[in-house]
Amino acid sequence: MLYTGTARTVTKVDNPARSEIDKTKRPATGTALAERLEGLSKGHPSEQGYFDAPEQHRPLTDGEHAERVADVKARLEKARAAGLSTDRLHTIDPEREVWSKERRSEHDAIVEELYARASSVPCERKAIMAGGLPGAGKTTVLTEHAHIDRSRYLMINPDLIKEELARRNLIPQVDDLSPMEASDLVHEESSHLAKRLARRAEAAGKNLIWDVTMSSVASTERRVESLRGAGYVEVEAIFVDIPIEVSIRRADSRHREDHDEFRAGRGIGGRLIPGETILDHADAQWGSQNRKCFEQLKSRFDCWSIYDNSVDGRAPVLAESSSTDLAEEPTK
Repeated sequence: MLYTGTARTVTKVDNPARSEIDKTKRPATGTALAERLEGLSKGHPSEQGYFDAPEQHRPLTDGEHAERVADVKARLEKARAAGLSTDRLHTIDPEREVWSKERRSEHDAIVEELYARASSVPCERKAIMAGGLPGAGKTTVLTEHAHIDRSRYLMINPDLIKEELARRNLIPQVDDLSPMEASDLVHEESSHLAKRLARRAEAAGKNLIWDVTMSSVASTERRVESLRGAGYVEVEAIFVDIPIEVSIRRADSRHREDHDEFRAGRGIGGRLIPGETILDHADAQWGSQNRKCFEQLKSRFDCWSIYDNSVDGRAPVLAESSSTDLAEEPTK
């Protein structure tokens, strides 16, 4: 059975306080009470309008969200153990590198469509490697602070390809999970498609942005070498730096918000990035292995910059760059 994109019915959580509340007889909200209500955590039972929404549409409480995260992890672990990852389901060789004829047909259609969307992108052989932990805010930095005109680049991001697979109902169904919560099962497939899209763009010299976490020196080096081998004349690196704990909090918040939208019948859900997975990327010297990778390779780029986006509500700050005038350069 495939997803239809509508919200799923969830188990009703008993709430004895519900019967004690007469929504039609609530007293007028005073200034002090209004301030207290505004300060409530998302999904708190005292939040205004909490009981007005249908059970399957209201935001989850903090406790319910924590239970959901644990449940998603458990269901994904069972799904992987059952061989539901698409690189197991749809490959025909022991190394899981040759995809079935039917799946290759799907891949061809996805790559063709993504490439066609970038038909107006110029072929100037310019590239940008954008790196940073989950929740770093790379898109915001690229668009609003690094003076990058994204309309002049083809964006290559395996996570966006996961969303494309979800929209095409190509992510295996796992009971009670949204499409994007189950997207870990297409991790290898989305990486494969990103590489295919990149190879096609490089062959034409199309400007491109690799939007990745930059967690691996080897994979980052391979991407740079591929661009150089294709004759790219300008390869820039932009790293958006945040602490591990900020990444964990933002990734959790994004999953929660997107799942609330899914429960309300909108969207394809949110991708869960477990906190322990992000914590595995901690580095004693640089804060994260991602930043360490960038530091080891930054001399390989024609120019580079580091933005600090660690403070919520504050604009990202240009912390370091290979050119002191980088922040003042005109829009590219």
